[in-house]
Amino acid sequence: MDGQFQALIDAADLARDERAMRQALKNFVAACGFDSFAYVYISSTDVTGFSDYPLEWQNLYRQKLYSRIDPVVAAARRASKLFAWSAEDWPARRITPAEKQFLSEAVSFGIRSGVTIPMETSFGGFALLTLATSRPRAELSMFRDIHRAATAIAYVHLRFEMITGGLLSDSALQLSPQEAVCLNWSSLGKYMPEIAKILGVEHRTVQYHLDNARDKLRAVNLPHAVRIAIENDLLS
Repeated sequence: MDGQFQALIDAADLARDERAMRQALKNFVAACGFDSFAYVYISSTDVTGFSDYPLEWQNLYRQKLYSRIDPVVAAARRASKLFAWSAEDWPARRITPAEKQFLSEAVSFGIRSGVTIPMETSFGGFALLTLATSRPRAELSMFRDIHRAATAIAYVHLRFEMITGGLLSDSALQLSPQEAVCLNWSSLGKYMPEIAKILGVEHRTVQYHLDNARDKLRAVNLPHAVRIAIENDLLS
């Protein structure tokens, strides 16, 4: 695993935007034999991050505020080093009906087990990187060097903070091409179903891009995001 962790550290060090960070993590996940990843940063005021989980699950997770009941997040808060988990093991513990429902939904999207690397951050916050799989059990034995694992997530977290803070780009505010297109149509008075029809994509895909645009622009709602984007010449 040393080679995979070093490759992730190198790729994170070179990443200049979120797309590059996503690709670095996707490559890391594939090299480790997992299916998907989720990086989450929980501060005293917000929950941020990015993932390649199915878009429908990401939207559901955000809409239902699942970070508040996610057993993996709760375990990461208590853990001092990486740990393996399985949805099949949680019911044996004392969990609430809401948590059971959460686990059932996660499994339906192929998130059945995984390995999570937690890290404490400043002012009581923490970050975690999860490698997930649809297999019943995740193999932990390959992650022998916990110090290298801690270093890797530190690099990911630092780069994520620099990217979202605008320290790696000429402009502090940037949108992906898909986000800009969806937000541009929204600025012209189009609703999500109309935008989806125009672009030939599903409604939830448009919602995903607009949610990301709103989060990147630190906007309180969609009209606010449109105004910020126009003021910063992000829309045509």
